[in-house]
Amino acid sequence: MSAPNPGSELMRWAQGEPTVRAAILIGSQAREGKDVGGADEHSDWDFQLIVRRPTLFADRAWTAALGCGPVLAYVVREGRLGSAEKVSLLFAGGEIDLVIIPARRLALARALGRVGLATRIRSLRAGLGDLALVLRAGYRFVKGEAEWGSFYRQVVSDVAPPRLADGQVRGLAEGFVCDYVSTLRKIDRGEFLAAQRWLHHQLAETNFRLAHERRQRQGLPSFPDARRIERLSADAAKLTVTAMPDAASLRAAVEKARATHIELVAALVGDLWRWPDLR
Repeated sequence: MSAPNPGSELMRWAQGEPTVRAAILIGSQAREGKDVGGADEHSDWDFQLIVRRPTLFADRAWTAALGCGPVLAYVVREGRLGSAEKVSLLFAGGEIDLVIIPARRLALARALGRVGLATRIRSLRAGLGDLALVLRAGYRFVKGEAEWGSFYRQVVSDVAPPRLADGQVRGLAEGFVCDYVSTLRKIDRGEFLAAQRWLHHQLAETNFRLAHERRQRQGLPSFPDARRIERLSADAAKLTVTAMPDAASLRAAVEKARATHIELVAALVGDLWRWPDLR
């Protein structure tokens, strides 16, 4: 007997749960059947829940009503859209990620948007930008469309998703130079594991952000956090960093990241920034 489908069970539960004002399917499952970014056999389930009582999700007690069997792992982490939290659940039948959005806070954003003030508040503007980024990739209401559907459509049409201005690109480039030097210092000191971590956490991550921005400027399909990049971009090989914890391997990976970085920044801002002479 196969394990229950956690996504289907979550949708069933949300329909009957009074504290859930709206449930919105997002992520790859909402893009089912699309050529780019659609769900496959490895995909989890992603939802936004607009709720009256966010404290319900502080622990796993509520999951008993799902009928998915025991929760193998349950964690509450910081999410987007201001005070929203993200809850991740693992079952034998699959995984669920929930973005828990307090209904009062989103209602305030909706009210401010009606009078043209939402985008004037920096924290709210950033949160709505993140929301627009998620929604433009695809979403589907499971519950609450009559109450929240027009607001979501307004966010998609009127709110600009976060993008990098040329000045921000140059700022990332300056930070890359500092992190590049810091990584080489770690290698020289024999701190190979720290250097390996810095290579991935700082250098590669910056290049992923810049590659995503370049694809957006080119009008090409792209997802943040390096998602689907192997299938979408011919630059995936350039962005790949592979290094064993030894000096020669790390240095080769760091220099490859540097070369890729110079190419990306040049494509984005041209002559407005140049790699400095570090000799």
